[in-house]
Amino acid sequence: MTMKRLKGISIYSVIFSVATLRSLFHKGPSWPKIVFRGTLNSNQNGIALMIVLWVLVLLIALATEFAFSMKMEVNTTRNYKEDTEGYYLAKAGINLALAELLKGARFHSIHEEYGWIIGKKLSVPDVSSNSSDSTESEGEVLEFDIVNRTDIELEHGTITYTIRDENAKISINSTSKPTLNKLLAYSGVKEKLDQDTISDSILDWIDTDKNHRLNGAEDDYYRTQRPPYYAKNGKIETLNELLKIRGITEEILYGSPEEDGEYKGIAQFLTVYKYPSINPNTASEEVLNIIYSPEQTKLILDNRTSKGYHSNSLSTLFRITATGKIQGSRTEHTLEAVFEKTGTGDNTSMVTHYWNDNVLDL
Repeated sequence: MTMKRLKGISIYSVIFSVATLRSLFHKGPSWPKIVFRGTLNSNQNGIALMIVLWVLVLLIALATEFAFSMKMEVNTTRNYKEDTEGYYLAKAGINLALAELLKGARFHSIHEEYGWIIGKKLSVPDVSSNSSDSTESEGEVLEFDIVNRTDIELEHGTITYTIRDENAKISINSTSKPTLNKLLAYSGVKEKLDQDTISDSILDWIDTDKNHRLNGAEDDYYRTQRPPYYAKNGKIETLNELLKIRGITEEILYGSPEEDGEYKGIAQFLTVYKYPSINPNTASEEVLNIIYSPEQTKLILDNRTSKGYHSNSLSTLFRITATGKIQGSRTEHTLEAVFEKTGTGDNTSMVTHYWNDNVLDL
């Protein structure tokens, strides 16, 4: 790009210079013979000055273009360097989160003040001590660690990472029709027939047979669409896939554009990953109301408010988002990944289910 622009400016400048000189000297069909004898007259002085000025213009144009191109090259190189550094800082943030999650834990929860917390394993009380001493020592135990995950300094940059619990959401691939109906009703689908149609269609999309439920849909329905397609008859891999299922619109899935719109959106409460059970310590109040009775939901929320957790519930699926930022620069790089914790003790490992190398904040 730079060389082409340089050549373009050079060619145009030379052509313009030659054309100017030709217009000055040319008085007929051929070039004039210029003979300098003695001192230059005033007309010849003017011609020489014009030549010098055009040469200066050409040199200035070339120098300006070269300086501009070098500035662009320097900025591009610096941005690439800082983005690469930000990438590895973000990757370090992912590793910090994994190290935190690999620790032995008694529970996982969301604290109102500290955010994501991991409950410490309580030490086994000494049987030789009396009961009052044991009670006192247990009372002194700090039940969870307070971890700073924001603006962690490392070399010439900072790391910020967050841990979100996929066990806090409803698994679309293993849920039941009553749960789906309650979710749809909460999100704004009021008609019972519409709820049944969407719920049955979701379950038909996931199951492996070709028989549709009472209000569901299989190939016979989807082949009438434009363009036609088939029911997947397999697990849902992305939430956006739900838009292919009968009855689901973008508003039902992602919510109405207005804050007080008709639909709240079901995507925010769903995950595509399967897990044994939901974690009541980390689930939102909306999800708790869908899964549990009002009395159970109130008890869970009260316990979470008073002591930070409700039960010794552990999560297995975690979404980690990490951002690396270079000090003194606006350049930053964000990574996002989903991991599943498997095994116990020394055999514990983290299995990667999803990895996004460059999360764009659009």
